[in-house]
Amino acid sequence: MKNSFSTPVTVFHDQKLPEEGLLAGYAAIIDAYKLMVPLPNRLCALGMEHRVFEKSGWKYFTPRHAPTPDLEGHLVFALKYEGIDLAVLSKLFDYTGLKPIEEMIKKTPK
Repeated sequence: MKNSFSTPVTVFHDQKLPEEGLLAGYAAIIDAYKLMVPLPNRLCALGMEHRVFEKSGWKYFTPRHAPTPDLEGHLVFALKYEGIDLAVLSKLFDYTGLKPIEEMIKKTPK
């Protein structure tokens, strides 16, 4: 299951981003898996500069916050910085099934 998580964008779901960035967290997951869900009120991106800011419903993080460019990295980022979005998680699990999620949990240290 290969999905792209690392292409800089300036538009997401017909919304112009405040500046170019890499989608992160739920925005990256929604985009990579083409999930048809209501968008969260605040979306996250990684800016190209080392500053954290919020503008127009987007929260930008620094490149140091970058998750690994895969489902696990963006899911952990989303849960850490965006909280739980049941609509996104439900559609994601419908798409992926439980196996990838179970594998992530099993390899996480206890």
